[in-house]
Amino acid sequence: MTTQILTIGELAAATGVTPRALRHFEAAGLLHPRRSENGRRAYKATDVGTLTHILLLKRAGYTLTEIASLSHGPLDAKRLLLVQLRVLEARRADLDTVIGQMKAACDLITGETVPDLKSFCALISKGQQYMTSDAMKDVLDEYFTPDEQERWREMANSHFPPTDRTAYIEQWEDLIGRCEDALRRDISPASDEAAALLKDWKALQKPLQDATGPELWSKANRMYLERSNWETSGRKLPFSPDVQDFILSAARHQAEAP
Repeated sequence: MTTQILTIGELAAATGVTPRALRHFEAAGLLHPRRSENGRRAYKATDVGTLTHILLLKRAGYTLTEIASLSHGPLDAKRLLLVQLRVLEARRADLDTVIGQMKAACDLITGETVPDLKSFCALISKGQQYMTSDAMKDVLDEYFTPDEQERWREMANSHFPPTDRTAYIEQWEDLIGRCEDALRRDISPASDEAAALLKDWKALQKPLQDATGPELWSKANRMYLERSNWETSGRKLPFSPDVQDFILSAARHQAEAP
């Protein structure tokens, strides 16, 4: 019986994993495809099994570095589950606290009257922050120390209060949408339109860059550039890898321009 071989494009289409991610898994030492006579990658059934294992561990919250270390020797399934269980239980305890506070606040509200508007706004902000950042907690822990994460929070609260934060997020959503539209129209990163989008991107980044300082900003950039190490269906950046590559390409073209 002939052994079925898949090209990188066929494997990507069959699994929903981008060719870029497959190449990244290979560079991290997790996948080891053979090479065909013409030098192209050739994947066997065992590679598909390995990829499934990688994706399962990524969904469980492990980074590629951690997955690589777990891949040496026999899989300790119980240890993996116990570690993940502790993480989930800790998150559940935090979430239960927030839910309890919201239920208590609901009991105090009658009609359209809010007893303490300031506390109400703080509680809404806390719930929103939990929903948007909890899935990223282990990623942030990998790239930032607890003190650095606290500096991020302080910066966000001082530079982007809730009323301004909504407008700022809407500006980002509009810009990301315009970048996606440019990609759909196959606009070149070397075009004037791409340069204008890059200018707007830098303008929106500048308040964050100025507030965080070069060290924290450098770490944030590294986290974004290494998104394929940790990004899963449950934790995603607000813009796609294609949008990120488009902006980076536009920046390179601008830097190389005479």
